[in-house]
Amino acid sequence: MPDTPTSKEAVILKLLSEGDTMLCLDARYKGVCVPPQHTKHHALRLILNRNFPQPIEVTAEGVSANLSFNGRRFTCYIPLEALWAAFNPQTMQGMMWPDSMPAEVKAEFAARQEQAIVSQSAPPPEAAIATPEPRGRLRTVTGLGKKKIDNDDEEPPRQRGHLRIVK
Repeated sequence: MPDTPTSKEAVILKLLSEGDTMLCLDARYKGVCVPPQHTKHHALRLILNRNFPQPIEVTAEGVSANLSFNGRRFTCYIPLEALWAAFNPQTMQGMMWPDSMPAEVKAEFAARQEQAIVSQSAPPPEAAIATPEPRGRLRTVTGLGKKKIDNDDEEPPRQRGHLRIVK
């Protein structure tokens, strides 16, 4: 992010001014208020946007907003200490705070990085090198294409779509 702010509050406010903002948080953290089915989630992701009908309040202590979960409104509160990343989901621009990440998230990132390193340095598996099995003989079939148009200005006849309107 150009002119990247460093505080969590400033990052969230900047991202919200640009559009959708995804907050990644540890819902188990003390003080987090989310629907009960999400309270044990270490990597909960919530999307916020200033265009939501309900106001979003961002302070130095936390973020509060009325969010919709399966069509039901819930007043959420996220202390900034529970937040470990914030970014724009369309551009993937944002900020991560590794010191706030739960151990499970750090382990997932380490495993992904290790897998990426292994996949870049490992030779291709034997199956990829093996010669493909021969298939049946192919033959050319003629006369099954679209009609050839003699005049370049004419467009081919429109084919009927596979969708229809049902009333």
